[in-house]
Amino acid sequence: MPPAPASTSPEDAGTRSWLSVVRAYHLCSELIGARLAELGVKTSEHEILVNLRRQPGLNQQALAARCFTAKSHVSGLLNDMASKGWISRQADPLDGRVKRLTLTAAGFEMAAQTAAIQADVVALMTEGVAHTELLHINQAMTDVSSRLEAALGRDREER
Repeated sequence: MPPAPASTSPEDAGTRSWLSVVRAYHLCSELIGARLAELGVKTSEHEILVNLRRQPGLNQQALAARCFTAKSHVSGLLNDMASKGWISRQADPLDGRVKRLTLTAAGFEMAAQTAAIQADVVALMTEGVAHTELLHINQAMTDVSSRLEAALGRDREER
């Protein structure tokens, strides 16, 4: 593959940088999805598993926010995952209308397997990249996210 042409403007460099992030994201998602499929797990199920592994007892609304998806989509996934024996729902002791979500023993086992797949893909992605460069990438993407969140907040206020 020939090298990209030298940037003639900051906008060109910005666009190329953005496209490289998008490409890496899609390739990462494709690779993780293919490896999860070998276990019979969907990427969206993996997201639920790792979130409940990290923080048991989330409610459906908080889980949907962490998974960057609609509450209704999570609801269907949770029904499927409950039928597989991976999650359980218990009433919140302070508010019986709220259901707290936890992993079952089978869910913990599956979460461990899917987390290992994710860790392997992250290791592959970062192989040979200097620690300081990873810190710079993290900071750059954190800054980008902050600017986008602020822009979305202004857009919401204007509507």
